[in-house]
Amino acid sequence: MEFKQLTSSEFNKFSYHSNENSIFQSESWARLKSNWTPYYLGVVENNEIIAGCLILCRSVPFGFSFAYAPRGPILDVHNAKLLQFFLSNIKQFLKAKKVLLAKFDPNLVIGNFSFDEKDQVPTAQNNNLIQKLEFVGLRHCGYTLLIKDTIQPRIQLVYPIETIFDERIPSKTLKKVRASIKKGVVIKEEHDSKSLVAMVHCTEQRHQIKLRNQKYFDDILAAFQDNACVLACYNEDTLLSACLLVKSKDTTEILYSGYDDTYKQFNSTYPLRYESIRWAKEHGCSEFSFGGVEGTLDDGLTMFKSSFNPLIHVFIGEFDLLPIPILSKITQLLYPLLKKYMN
Repeated sequence: MEFKQLTSSEFNKFSYHSNENSIFQSESWARLKSNWTPYYLGVVENNEIIAGCLILCRSVPFGFSFAYAPRGPILDVHNAKLLQFFLSNIKQFLKAKKVLLAKFDPNLVIGNFSFDEKDQVPTAQNNNLIQKLEFVGLRHCGYTLLIKDTIQPRIQLVYPIETIFDERIPSKTLKKVRASIKKGVVIKEEHDSKSLVAMVHCTEQRHQIKLRNQKYFDDILAAFQDNACVLACYNEDTLLSACLLVKSKDTTEILYSGYDDTYKQFNSTYPLRYESIRWAKEHGCSEFSFGGVEGTLDDGLTMFKSSFNPLIHVFIGEFDLLPIPILSKITQLLYPLLKKYMN
């Protein structure tokens, strides 16, 4: 086995054909994170890439760096020899780059529940797998439930797309979709962020929060090109709601969405999600992700998403790697202060 830096095209090809493929382990995601330095690391055996990981590094004070592998690494985690070889080499590589703390967020689902089984979510564990990962130097950050506790949400609602894409959507939800369309709601596919920015601004004002700016949304569309779009709902010339979709090989993710509360009588978010699932189906995906939710699974947004009958996916969670023993442990304790460097 040989540990090496891969070219972006080599990594993209490997990632795309892996079972753990996601939009986050891709050159497109790296281009989007332009204020981070990407490293494409891999293991080659018999001229074939058998492990890979996109690691993003960002400078923190005093000449050090922070590293993050979104939904990575990608490898057979049950191959103990490969896991040990890859992680030990990654650790040495990051140490040479003066990385104080590295966070890994493997694309590993350890629990898969219907929404009726939501009470089982806190019990989803895989301690045997965590033991394997900790044996090679990773440190599990716990079975967290809240969105704020991790960079990527650990609990996600995912709609499995059948041959007939709307087959599992409950009749009550389909009635709301049809009722909205009868009121004159029309969904358009767009490839600029103007509509999305307007609707996200409504969300910002409603919740008194600050989300992303137009440049960021434009950068997503530019980075993912044909694998991304904005769907926008209109009533005649009035914009009602919009969302941003990005797809990988098998999964479409809804990354951002918003609606104008002034026109809530149109219930436009129902046909918007319905058409988003259709878009995913038409673009060859077997899953549509509604995105992350709080582990309590009882807030209003979660209940809206649940009306489409998705499954609850519980990911294994984040792991820390400490390349520089003493300094890394101190940094681990100070991690909450480093979160401002995440965006």
